[in-house]
Amino acid sequence: MFRVVLLIYLFFSFLMPSLKSDILVVMDIYNKAFAEADYSRIVKIFDYPASFNLEDKTIMASNRFKLKLIYKKIRGDLPDYYSYSKWKEMKIQLIDSNLAIVNADFVRYKKDGTIFYSGSAQYHLRNENDDWKIFSLTPYENLKTLN
Repeated sequence: MFRVVLLIYLFFSFLMPSLKSDILVVMDIYNKAFAEADYSRIVKIFDYPASFNLEDKTIMASNRFKLKLIYKKIRGDLPDYYSYSKWKEMKIQLIDSNLAIVNADFVRYKKDGTIFYSGSAQYHLRNENDDWKIFSLTPYENLKTLN
């Protein structure tokens, strides 16, 4: 019994760093594609249907075409001086080997390199055929733990 538990522990110990780095790669691809307004690349890293959970409503994208329209609206609403975004901090929680939650803080920069906005979002990802895909996104300002 001890050997079985040890083997399981060792398996997940070696698996976790790889899962984390795979998720970080997807998040970096997403961030770069967003900054470049590369909608074709953005829609490839989502699993459908995808949801955007806003304060007053949830917007669903059942396919790549609809998601592309949503991102064109999101990017179109940014000021002309927007240049790029950087991840400030990311916390990754693994629900199981196929589901993960990423709480990410990001910073948006102007073309002159100064910060004009800081925000946070929670991303839900699913591992599909060895590829992590985003299936839900929830922007937020404050995250509170209820006791």
